[in-house]
Amino acid sequence: MAKKRSCRRTTDENIIHEKAVRMRKMTDEQLVHYVEDRVEKARSEDFNQGKEQKKEAPQLSAVDFVEEISKIKGIGATTMGKIRELLDKRLEGDVGD
Repeated sequence: MAKKRSCRRTTDENIIHEKAVRMRKMTDEQLVHYVEDRVEKARSEDFNQGKEQKKEAPQLSAVDFVEEISKIKGIGATTMGKIRELLDKRLEGDVGD
């Protein structure tokens, strides 16, 4: 693989390259301490709080769902009747065909 010339790197690429070189030169012990420090910093800044505070999915009633489907062009009254039947069966717990 050809080496990329440093004169062709952007400023951001040079910064990333320098960080990567510093990390590659670290001993195992230094690397472990570095990663542990980064994890601790993330915890202290509450980066993991988002997982705990999930938003609940909005509930959609069967009636609202059927009304939404009925607005799709090309779905007539007969098809909507079949969709309502299937939806009622599924909501009652009947999984049969």
